[in-house]
This record gives sequence, structure tokens and C-alpha cells, in this order.
Amino acid sequence: MRKLILALLLLTLKVGYSQQNHFNDDLKKFCLQSIKDSSTITTKRKAILDNIADELYKKKYVLFTCQTNSRRTLLLQAWAQTSFIYYGLYHTFAFSIGDTVTQVHPDVANVLKESGFTCNKLTDENSNGYIISISEELPINILLSKDHLGTIDTAKGVVVSICYEGEHSHIAATVKHINLPYQSPVAFENTPEEKKKYTELNKQIAAEMFYLAQKTKELIIRNVKSSK
Repeated sequence: MRKLILALLLLTLKVGYSQQNHFNDDLKKFCLQSIKDSSTITTKRKAILDNIADELYKKKYVLFTCQTNSRRTLLLQAWAQTSFIYYGLYHTFAFSIGDTVTQVHPDVANVLKESGFTCNKLTDENSNGYIISISEELPINILLSKDHLGTIDTAKGVVVSICYEGEHSHIAATVKHINLPYQSPVAFENTPEEKKKYTELNKQIAAEMFYLAQKTKELIIRNVKSSK
């Protein structure tokens, strides 16, 4: 089952290349606003994102991890892959993973829908996940809580731990990684602040992933020019 899901994920990402110019209007508008919002990223976080880009332009993928794979890591996976497609980085991929398998929190799907993604639940009754797409025609990403990605070689990717204060990723602890912490919205669930916090987190992640993709593309172009 896990191998099948991974194969489907890679297939949908590859097929998604043809959709780079077919972002639906609502999502395109959100992406443009996210690019503008990237100017508000703090100097400290830009430095971390720059470090990730310095590694990523030489590799194949970025892997986001924390204790669970249900909220922040999935939003990062979705927005990183979307920003890669937006900037034409068709051979760069984004994945996410957690120490334990839980489920995709509904608010993740909700904020992605509000951003303009088409978001549908997986039909497999054993999987509490979603397929998201940049248009009606084609899925580009699968959001599913998971604790491993099969035979993916971590040497070919950049591992990013997004754990916040008091959290710890056992997966990140076993490999070289970069820390890019995000505060979990869990504390605000079932409160009047829940929707607001998820919306703020989604916007922050979108802006930072577009910044990361832009910097990665700049480094790739610079490297190509210097090698000529």
C-alpha cells in the first residue's frame, strides 16, 4: 500500500508538469499575493530559507518532518511543490513525513481550498488523505499522514525539521537536517481562534515556500551560467 501511494505521488507530480501554466484564477491570485508577502519574512527566517536553497538547488527534493505528519508538514509539502511548479522547477520535489502516522487534519484541507486548490478526499477507505490540484483537470499532490517514504535516498534531498519549542523529530535526529520551526496550531483547535491561526499559518508557509523556490531557481540559473 505504501509503495503504491509513493508511486502514485511521483506519477501525479510528473504529470503535473504540463499544468505549470494552468493555475486556476483563485490560486494564481493567492500565489501572487504570497510572492508579495515574502518581502515581510524576517531576516532570520530568510537566512534559514537561503541555507535550504543552497542545498536544494544541488539536490532532488526537500523533505519536511516533525513528530506527526498531519498539519504543518503537509501544508509545507503542498506549498513547496506548488511553488516549484510555479517557478518551473519541474525536477524538484517536496515530501513530508512524521515519526507517527495520524491523519490529515480537516483544517489543512479547508485552508488549501480557500487558497484556490481543488481538494478531494482519497477514495481508499483505509486512507484519510486528500488529492489537491492547481486546476480541475489534474491532481499534483497527495496529502497523506505517513511515517516513511519507502526507498527514497535522503542523500539526494534536504531534510528540514519544522519542530517548534518542546518538539522533537526522531527522523531528523538520525540524518543531517536544517531547522525551520513553525508553531503548531494545535493549541488553538476547538477555540474561537482556530480558523484564524490556520489561515495565518497557511499564509506564512505559502510566502516562505515561494521565497525558497525563487532563491533555488536563482541558484540553479547562476550555476548553469558559471559552468558555461
